Amino acid sequence: MDKLDLAKAKELRGEIIKRLYDCYVDPVRIVSVNSLLRYKGYYSKDDIKRAINYLTGPKKEFIHVVYNEDDYWNSFIQLTPAGINLAEGNITDMGVLFHE
Repeated sequence: MDKLDLAKAKELRGEIIKRLYDCYVDPVRIVSVNSLLRYKGYYSKDDIKRAINYLTGPKKEFIHVVYNEDDYWNSFIQLTPAGINLAEGNITDMGVLFHE
């Protein structure tokens, strides 16, 4: 992965956290997040899936996923307390980039 791809991956993770923070009280379907991010123009479903895997990974756990066994994209995701802290800037992660 080159530096540009790495920066885009970090930015995508930050975008997912921001979108979930905007509605953090309620779980959101992954397909809805995908639709919101599509307007950014360069995120594929594979990119989004990798970003979600990163954000739910061990020692990260910024988001919680309730998987739909029949359709991944209809699974629900929601910020965890750590994800809220990340969105509010109380903690940082070098793999997540936020743009103002």
